[in-house]
Amino acid sequence: MNKQIKNALASYGRSVLGAATAMYASGVTDLQTLAYSLLGALIPVALRAANPNDPAFGKMPSAEDVDKAVKTAKVVKKTAKKAPAKKSSGGGKPNNQVK
Repeated sequence: MNKQIKNALASYGRSVLGAATAMYASGVTDLQTLAYSLLGALIPVALRAANPNDPAFGKMPSAEDVDKAVKTAKVVKKTAKKAPAKKSSGGGKPNNQVK
């Protein structure tokens, strides 16, 4: 089975479980109404499948395209700037001094 189909079925299963649990917990015990909640759980999965830009179900780049992008990516390393040291104002109450 295709990985995208497995992902879609897993997503549908989560949607079904959430919808059926919400309906049952709210006191709905009519089987026809619960069946409609199962149908309604299909809508989010279908919307994701219809979106070609969705990384889980939409069109994915080929492995060659990813390898090419990784090899041509430019890595820019910057040195971290250190925060300046805090200067003492010299004022204030001296600690542990004997008079």
